[in-house]
Amino acid sequence: MARNNPFALVRAADYTDVQINSLWVELGEAVINAVIEPTSNISKYILGGRGSGKTHLLRYHSYPAVRLRHPNLTGLSVLAEQGYLAVFLRATALDAARFESTSNAHSKWQQLFGVYLELKLVEGLLDALCDIKRTTVDGDFNDRAFLFELSNSVLDQSILEMNSIEEFKKWLVVEKRKIDDAINNSAFTGELDVRVPFSVGSLCLPVKRAIASWNSALQNVPILYLIDEIENFSLLQQQVVNSLIRYGEGMATFRVTGRLYGIKTLTTVGGGEENREGAEFKTLNLDSILKSYPNYGVFAKKFVMKRLGMEYTVPSVSREPSSFFQAIASENFFAGALAALGVDSTSTVFYRPIQDALRNSKKITLTADEINKIVTTLSLSLPLAIQKLNFLVFCKKYSENIDPLALAEDVRLIAVDFISGKSNKGYYSNAYSHYKADIFAQICRESNKLENVPYAGFDTFVQMSSGNPRNLLIILSRAYEIASFKEVDFINDGPLPVSFQTMAVAEAARFMFDRDTNYGGLADQAKVAVERLATLLRTARYSLNIPEVSPLAVSFSDEWLSQSARSVLASALNYSLLFEGKKGRPDRNSHRLNRMVQLNPLLSPRWGLPIGKRGDLSLSAELTMAIFDPEYSKEFDVLLKSLRHKWNNPFSASTSDMEQASLF
Repeated sequence: MARNNPFALVRAADYTDVQINSLWVELGEAVINAVIEPTSNISKYILGGRGSGKTHLLRYHSYPAVRLRHPNLTGLSVLAEQGYLAVFLRATALDAARFESTSNAHSKWQQLFGVYLELKLVEGLLDALCDIKRTTVDGDFNDRAFLFELSNSVLDQSILEMNSIEEFKKWLVVEKRKIDDAINNSAFTGELDVRVPFSVGSLCLPVKRAIASWNSALQNVPILYLIDEIENFSLLQQQVVNSLIRYGEGMATFRVTGRLYGIKTLTTVGGGEENREGAEFKTLNLDSILKSYPNYGVFAKKFVMKRLGMEYTVPSVSREPSSFFQAIASENFFAGALAALGVDSTSTVFYRPIQDALRNSKKITLTADEINKIVTTLSLSLPLAIQKLNFLVFCKKYSENIDPLALAEDVRLIAVDFISGKSNKGYYSNAYSHYKADIFAQICRESNKLENVPYAGFDTFVQMSSGNPRNLLIILSRAYEIASFKEVDFINDGPLPVSFQTMAVAEAARFMFDRDTNYGGLADQAKVAVERLATLLRTARYSLNIPEVSPLAVSFSDEWLSQSARSVLASALNYSLLFEGKKGRPDRNSHRLNRMVQLNPLLSPRWGLPIGKRGDLSLSAELTMAIFDPEYSKEFDVLLKSLRHKWNNPFSASTSDMEQASLF
């Protein structure tokens, strides 16, 4: 029987409440409580990239999902155990674009939006209250007291004629329909003919006092409004949310999620005061929490197994996820891995970079025989990865007052001791640990057998996902599709080959870069800037004299950025094409704190780059602007050509250039 792809991208917004609970994987109660803080009396913005789990997080804490987790309890008992009552609303559920004025009557449309928003929020709240009343047969619920309390803030006094909260819920639906009809008619008449039953803030906030009058047990139960995807609200609409947050005054708090760029304003309605961080609200970066979470690998395994449980029986998925994927064996200096990939380790193609560098040297005068002797000394009868490391160490150890032939002999002796196990500490051992992934990538790229640098292994995928569950799903979904096309059942029959995994990560990188961003404007400029940055990093990684740091991150002074460059960089960060380091990087000379950004590792396969960060390349002002400012892009090719020459011709550089080989 054909199975569905268990890793297919499905938005949490499309899950049922049952799926929200069944697919939930606990990060840790302390972690989640620190994120959602359900009993805190201060509102919070929870921001993160697409797929970081914001929607799932909110819906998991909403009353309908909580209720399903306690089917045998009364509604009142559920709240007593949970300690709060949360209502979820997606911003898109309001179709907010309908409330955008085409005339100058912005304040009228803004107020109408605020009224409609409150009707939706309180409708969700009434759904929960009706369930609580229905399932708590011995509860003391005073519907008339509830309605009387609301009559103090709602202009429509017809609610005093009602006898139950069920009738009030019907009233909410009718009022929403009136607004819908008025908006639809205004498209034809140009007139907005509607009477609002209350002013903004007069329903969703005072309802807390009404609930306390309804049942005394709920007097101290916090009310949380969970609003998802705030970026879908316009600036004027976000002012409404800001006003509700500001004037909640202990009656209700908000948990608002959105993309990193989702907050357009902190001002309140009518151009009023700005809400202040730490006073009216707090902000939390969910991406940062997930990337730094020490047990993310354990979470990822559970996350994958939950997904597999949707399509496979328990015995099929009882193994570790790592067993589903063939890994790249690094033992014996990658000898087995290279042989499995079909790399001819005896090919002279791997000698050409150092041969060319020695031949083109302006500081060393060597004959053809001497060049051949140096290369032979550094490579003869040694594993290919060690040969490449010897070439690199030779480049870094060389100076004008050292005999190159003697240096080659010294490097070989140290290499032989390292291989035999006599010397597992010191410079050479550290260099192998430092550069082995880059050297393996160079060998694969220089080999005529491989189209792409291999990426494989579940742990590799977890690291590439950078704490984002959606990124992990993108990779695994592509792997499953490729395996299905090749008629390979890697879940039951054995690990997926490295070649298929490499194809999967390449497609995942292409998906994120080409389809996971908006088209036009800053988004396109950000992609071009990231392309230039990645080209620089690729040039560094595949050079003869690889810089001291892993080519995945760069640092630069914020002072060098023009306004245009800042906007492009902000767009690249907002779309998670780049990540920014929290602490920055102290400059070696001026000691100022530079900004540090790194490429999203999910994109690394697009350019054959590493997935782990080890230090950063320090950019000059000229190179920084050439990367991020569209007006300076023409200078990029000139600067890159100069760096390419420098990194691939280490014997032509001056002594001063070589002192800080990793700096531009």
